[in-house]
Amino acid sequence: MKNELSEQIEKLFKQSMENHPVFANMEQGKMKDLSKDFLKSFETLYGNDKNPFAAWTQTWLEYQKDLARVWLNAASEPSRDHRFKADEWNEGIFPLLRQSYELTTKAMVDIADSAGLPAHQQDQLSFYARVAADGLAPSNYALTNPEVLKLARETKGQSLIDGFKNLLADLEKGYITTTDENAFEVGKNLATSPGAVIYRNELIEVIQYEPMTAKVRSNPILIVPPCVNKFYIFDLNEKKSMIRYMLEQGHSVYTIAWRNPDRELGEYGWDEYIEKGIFEAIKVTSDVSKSDSVDILGWCNGGSMLVAALAVLTDELRAKLGSATFLSSMIDFSNPGQLGVFMDESQNNAYRLRLKSENVAPGRDIANAMAMLHVNESIWNFVVSNYLLGKAPPPFDVLYWNSDTSNLPAKWYKTFVEDMYMADKLKQPGALTFAGKPVDTRNINLPCYFLAADGDHIVPWQSSLTATSLVGGPCEFVLTTGGHVSGTVINHPVRNRKQFWTEGKTADNADTWLETATVSEGSWWPHWLGWLEKVNPGTEKAKPRSLGNRTYKPTDPAPGTYVLEKV
Repeated sequence: MKNELSEQIEKLFKQSMENHPVFANMEQGKMKDLSKDFLKSFETLYGNDKNPFAAWTQTWLEYQKDLARVWLNAASEPSRDHRFKADEWNEGIFPLLRQSYELTTKAMVDIADSAGLPAHQQDQLSFYARVAADGLAPSNYALTNPEVLKLARETKGQSLIDGFKNLLADLEKGYITTTDENAFEVGKNLATSPGAVIYRNELIEVIQYEPMTAKVRSNPILIVPPCVNKFYIFDLNEKKSMIRYMLEQGHSVYTIAWRNPDRELGEYGWDEYIEKGIFEAIKVTSDVSKSDSVDILGWCNGGSMLVAALAVLTDELRAKLGSATFLSSMIDFSNPGQLGVFMDESQNNAYRLRLKSENVAPGRDIANAMAMLHVNESIWNFVVSNYLLGKAPPPFDVLYWNSDTSNLPAKWYKTFVEDMYMADKLKQPGALTFAGKPVDTRNINLPCYFLAADGDHIVPWQSSLTATSLVGGPCEFVLTTGGHVSGTVINHPVRNRKQFWTEGKTADNADTWLETATVSEGSWWPHWLGWLEKVNPGTEKAKPRSLGNRTYKPTDPAPGTYVLEKV
């Protein structure tokens, strides 16, 4: 069956043979043979809809047609792109400029998407085509952005001068300013829940928080935060703090604060992070709380480390735990989401040179990679606002936390990228060895709660769902609306417009799970606390008179000292 493009080519070829002087003296039989050969060749190259040549040709023809329409009719319809919402984009030559850009980048992306390459190369081509397309936007350049030109005229050039000053300041810092950094101070208006450091070694501090109720639940909660960012995302301010919320609900809360590693800690790997980090924190929390039913929670790569730690637990440590919760955490790395574009041998080999020279993976490198996943929001938005419009970014606590990065030891980083993201070994029984024991996630026989977010661009919720079949204990899976941060640790029940899904029928198929799940309005936090009480029932007891105990005495007030270390 001929497609529309084939019919157009056949019609054009026949018209040419009938009317063009080149074919005037050719015999009819030879002309028919030539026509058949040409069309057969065309069908081979372009006729199959799955063939990239067909898609490219169709895209190019559509692009030429749409571009001609734009040039003939410059009166444009309003753009749906937030970059072109201002009225200035509908005046003068700018509608033509904007529409031409939109059509050209659409054709560019469509052609890239139709390349028909092997899966990983195709993902990379599509990803970088979009990055390039976003970078070419006329909004990103002073002379092609009418909002910039208008403001420059109104301020008599002062906006451009201010923008240049902002650029020089960021060049000196080495990164783009995304928030008013002078508006925040950790321990002053961020991470303000009262508590104290009760344990410290060369890798972690364990912080115990002061109870906020007269009686507390006997089973404490221990947080294992990611080590690529600071733990205080769990305690930004009173309106967002997950730690404060748990304290207000009568829970005892402890958290690990990871050290910001320098070159000397570059040889620390997953063994040290598990044994000197997670294992030590479990012992301290159990001892101080006098509980053998600790509820432990990990988020992002803190969740992955928690999976590995629980898979190699000693019987002594297992006896101290009551449940495990994993927020946006993967065991199965076969679908790593958008991060997969960075994971291959060539890129990894190139980055090894960086690791060798620094002995750490600099936190700024990780932040830059994350920003690449949404360049308009994380990069170009601030380029336009800071440098072209000369504005100072307003204060935003989440963006401050996001820019307050941590380094990763070179050895730790290589294990995470090469053995987990690239080789997908965490789910393979015995493929990894930590703390002297082979890793087998089926050994995790605690009740497990897996929480994922439907808009998470770092950990796809479908990958988090598959983790429930890779552990040995009973599992609860919950899906919330929001992103990697906004759906998980920033989800306070007060004035909450989010939703979450529970009790899907099967974990084998994500679509089936979602179709059969029950949707509830609001935050998942109360649901989780209810689940804790169901699977690990506790009792009420009087709050402790003081923090720590004789063995683990309070030292520095929360949020401690390690969180203040800069990259």
